[in-house]
Amino acid sequence: MKKTGWIPCLYQQSAPALAERLASTIGIVAFATLLMAADFASAQSPAPFAQITTPTAQPVAPKGYSLHETIDLGGHIVNTSGSGAMYNTLVNVQSGPRVLGETFELHALPGTRHTLVDSLSAFSNGFGGDPTNFAKMDFSKGKVYEFSGLFRRHRDYFDYNLLGNPNLPSGLSVPIGPSNAPTGSLAWPQVEQSPFFANTVHHMLDTGVTIFPLSKVSFRVGYSQNVMQGPTLSPTSGNNFFDPSVGANDQLLQQYQRNSSDDFLAEIDWKPIRDTRLTFAEEIEHIKENTYFTLAPSNFLAQGANGTAVAPGDWDSFTPYGIGSCNTTSMGSAYTNATTYTILSPQSPGGLPVINPACNVASSYLRSQPTRILYPTEIFRLQSSSIKNIAMNGDARYTQANMNLPDYYENFQGLDGTIRSITFTGNANAKRKVMAVDYGIVWDATPAVHFSDQIEYSNEQQPGSANISKGATANTPATAGDETINYAGALIPGSPVNVEGSPNGVPLPDYFGQKFLTNDLTATWDGWSRVSFSFTYRYRLHIIAQGLPHDTPLPVGQDSNGTVTIHGNGGLFNVALRPADHWTVNGSIEALYNDNSFTPLSPRQLQHYRLHTMYRPKPWITLSGVFNDLERQNNTNNNQAAVAAGDVPYAGPIGHVDHSRLVNVGAALTPNARYGFDFNYGYSGIYASTNICYDAQASPAFPGAASPSGTACPGATVRGTTYYEFGPVKDFMSTPTQYGSFALVLFPLRSLRSSIGYTASSVDGSRFFNDARDVNGSLVSTYHSPFANLAWTFHERWIWRAEYKYFGYGEGGVSGSAFCSISNPTPTAPAPVVPCDSATLGGAQTGLSISPAGETAPRNFHANNVTLGMHYEF
Repeated sequence: MKKTGWIPCLYQQSAPALAERLASTIGIVAFATLLMAADFASAQSPAPFAQITTPTAQPVAPKGYSLHETIDLGGHIVNTSGSGAMYNTLVNVQSGPRVLGETFELHALPGTRHTLVDSLSAFSNGFGGDPTNFAKMDFSKGKVYEFSGLFRRHRDYFDYNLLGNPNLPSGLSVPIGPSNAPTGSLAWPQVEQSPFFANTVHHMLDTGVTIFPLSKVSFRVGYSQNVMQGPTLSPTSGNNFFDPSVGANDQLLQQYQRNSSDDFLAEIDWKPIRDTRLTFAEEIEHIKENTYFTLAPSNFLAQGANGTAVAPGDWDSFTPYGIGSCNTTSMGSAYTNATTYTILSPQSPGGLPVINPACNVASSYLRSQPTRILYPTEIFRLQSSSIKNIAMNGDARYTQANMNLPDYYENFQGLDGTIRSITFTGNANAKRKVMAVDYGIVWDATPAVHFSDQIEYSNEQQPGSANISKGATANTPATAGDETINYAGALIPGSPVNVEGSPNGVPLPDYFGQKFLTNDLTATWDGWSRVSFSFTYRYRLHIIAQGLPHDTPLPVGQDSNGTVTIHGNGGLFNVALRPADHWTVNGSIEALYNDNSFTPLSPRQLQHYRLHTMYRPKPWITLSGVFNDLERQNNTNNNQAAVAAGDVPYAGPIGHVDHSRLVNVGAALTPNARYGFDFNYGYSGIYASTNICYDAQASPAFPGAASPSGTACPGATVRGTTYYEFGPVKDFMSTPTQYGSFALVLFPLRSLRSSIGYTASSVDGSRFFNDARDVNGSLVSTYHSPFANLAWTFHERWIWRAEYKYFGYGEGGVSGSAFCSISNPTPTAPAPVVPCDSATLGGAQTGLSISPAGETAPRNFHANNVTLGMHYEF
């Protein structure tokens, strides 16, 4: 772990400077190679290159070519305050020199012959440290070939610390020394990072060559690679029932991954007659997933007597590590009774506290699951408009993929009761078969009337099997004094442990499959230059199969081992209007109804409304507007049959509703060549709500978020224990967002260009809280960025540039659950409910009584970014 001054980060080694220089010069090497090839080809012609006897400041193009190059050199100066994690999540531009851009263009002059390259262009951007950079090169030779290559690199940093955060209250600690007379305490750390923190890098390469692009038969080959690698965090649950593989207590894992895909493409196009093209393609994708998990460095809060750092666990628990995690009969003199004991001994100066060797800890953990997938796909395509008044296109695709996990390995070292180590091994494999066919045809019945039909069919089958062993254990003797992590005697094999949902030593086959059939039948009228419209009838069939067996309807009250069938019917109406020569209006209305749904959030009804207009009253004025509204509902209860059969209790209808609404207006004005102005305003509203029941885990020490009434949902029995939840209540989230921007471009002088502008967005949202300590976070926030830039043409080919950008992110004030309770409801006695900022809670921490940032580090930040650069053409 490394401290960067504002937040602990997983160590990520930066690339050496030599690698950065090599990356930025790859294009130059390629260009030189091509130039030498062109030089050789021209040398075979009667007119050789002219000899250059004196140095020149400008590069000389090969004879018969025009050459143009540019380079932009400069860098960023960045000053930030506030949350560096949030700045890197949203912006991530750092100080330092940059190659801001490069271009290279080489074109054969008219009449030039015997060349290997007729046209070559290349450009790059952002090398030297920007989070996103790319390089692209294209070259071609008339009717012989075309080549295109693109390289992209993107660093993805993410640490929105409210995501997945357990929201532990401050002030929790574990006593150091005797529990009845401690000499100090170990602060139980709040989680300041997101448990889904990520700091990954993507490298993407795409290349392709087409041979004889204009001939009757063309060939195309391509290669693409996508590599994602870097560290992330991954939470996991550890306990002796759910997942003993990480020990007795929850642990936060650090995940290192390098996942890559290599894609190979080979295509042949045949144009047997005019306006008809037949294509056969073979695509092969090879996926390599290399991931392993270890304990996150933040877990190591204590050390053993020998100085080895250990992880007590329970990083997400409201109850700090306690005597319940220790083998009291083996603690020796450190344990007297349930109130007098010593778990942690004082640490050496600057060191970690020493934990009793009879207490559960993890000293190491490793999980490795290298996976390989081979994904070949054969494709046949048809495009034709050779038949009068008929146009058609279609394709057929077949995939038979194989997934193989040959060597699963998982190992825990530490202490879990008497267990000193747990090891799981095994393997898994799966197949994926996909047969898909798409076909579309358009018939121009008359110049004004057109009919079309589009059919899409897909059949996916994915059987698989996993064979993971039970956990093989090595244990200490179950005798007083021996149940410790430093037991020196021979360990003995213990009872194997099981993980819920795992094969546990018995091969576990499974299956998942889907069938889709969609048919769109459309009639279009286009008989007037001012109006055209179309109507589409849509039918959709969706069959989902899961488990074994998977060829009969899903049994009542079951969620696997059967099929679910969904029929959908709908219509789509499109209209295009031209009320005036410079005014266009396009709109559509879509409605769809499904007779079933697979999940509570899957829509049974859907309506989609779209409208777009553009008006140009003058050549230098453009006005535009957009409206988009998507409405989805599932206001039925999916489990009525299961309720009638007595398999599940009835808590109420699902009542799911969601919508996404967008309105945008814009204007662009360019009265003359001296200045121009553009303005945009947008509003978006995303809302979703579903009826739920939830467990608040309320207690006198830690109030739970309560419903206004405090009533209970019907009882549910889980593993023989009956508990009662709050509800039913409407779980909702609303994110009304306003966005605005304007920019003014000025050319006060022939050699001077400048622009100023401002972009801002504001979210004023709300949501339901089922955690009394949670807050709105980014649901109530503003993000704004004014900017200004200046470009001065110092010389005909020389431009100095400067740009200033300000980034400011801030979140709203106090927020959180409105109602709290210190107990849970029962069917006959609702829980007593009080406001979450009530004095009756005795000062207990809730969202309404703590910092607006919640139980985590604040996320607000401000940044001033200056970019200086020089553009030179030669």
